[in-house]
Amino acid sequence: MKRLGVRALVVAAGVAATVCTVVALRQDTSASPVSPPEPRSDTSTSDVQRDRRDVERYWTDSRMEEAEPAPMPTEE
Repeated sequence: MKRLGVRALVVAAGVAATVCTVVALRQDTSASPVSPPEPRSDTSTSDVQRDRRDVERYWTDSRMEEAEPAPMPTEE
């Protein structure tokens, strides 16, 4: 009889842990999505759709070797 009590306690603790985990995960995914930050006034963005084949034709081995990283903005 005593053994059944310990087993029931372990099962109840497992169920409680599972319920807590599910509740925590649901709260995290149901939160409103975070909006991306507004671009700074000294930056610009654009969406460009290119055909993959055109890009592969443009970036030849010699162009890849001569390519330099784009300058990155610094925090002021």
